[in-house]
Amino acid sequence: MYHIGICDDEPVFLENIMDTMKKILDELKIEYHIRPFKNTGELTAYLDRPDASLDLLLLDILMEGQTGIELAKDLRNQNNSLPIIFITSTMDFALEGYTVEPLSYLLKPVQYDALKEAFLRAWRRHQNQRVMLNSPSRSVSFHLNDVLYLDIYDKELSIHLMDGEVLQISVSLHSAMAKLPQQQFVQCHRSYIVSIPMVMSIWRYGIELKNHEKIPISKTYYNSVQDAMLNWASLL
Repeated sequence: MYHIGICDDEPVFLENIMDTMKKILDELKIEYHIRPFKNTGELTAYLDRPDASLDLLLLDILMEGQTGIELAKDLRNQNNSLPIIFITSTMDFALEGYTVEPLSYLLKPVQYDALKEAFLRAWRRHQNQRVMLNSPSRSVSFHLNDVLYLDIYDKELSIHLMDGEVLQISVSLHSAMAKLPQQQFVQCHRSYIVSIPMVMSIWRYGIELKNHEKIPISKTYYNSVQDAMLNWASLL
């Protein structure tokens, strides 16, 4: 599932962008969920939620109150690398906007071909961050940034995602770990691997994730988890 947020305080343009985006995604046969926002306040409130999930943000620049560029700067200051496509009625803010590294600028009213080209740029980046695990009976594919943690029970590996979905496949924890980037994932127990960016807090016997779920951490792995978290923080 590909999650897209669209923020525009003008209802006509919000509807236009949503309709155009849906046509593009349907044409490309991509499973998606689009979440509209009428202003940056709604968007910020959603992004502050522990279950927030966006893979792409289409963001108007000129809005009442906080502008799209100001919001984007706040996100980057929080080390949030969410891909952004700016939507604007003027190119006057292009130079300032590039400081937050948007994927593209699109002029209103949004044209189908221009939006499709910008979207495909985001989609290719998204696909490059996917992992596929294979077993003799099935294969599962998931995006690295969607994963909370992985656990194994009775030779069945479960991959727990931010939206509550759980993917299952008969592969070992060791083989799954070999497919994951070591900077982003760490084993915390003989039966668990955790996504480091999803960790909210750690104590002697457990880890609390951003969705407030708790998973165990064993004495054997405690120091390596601490080291991995410090290393991740140094990369931000």
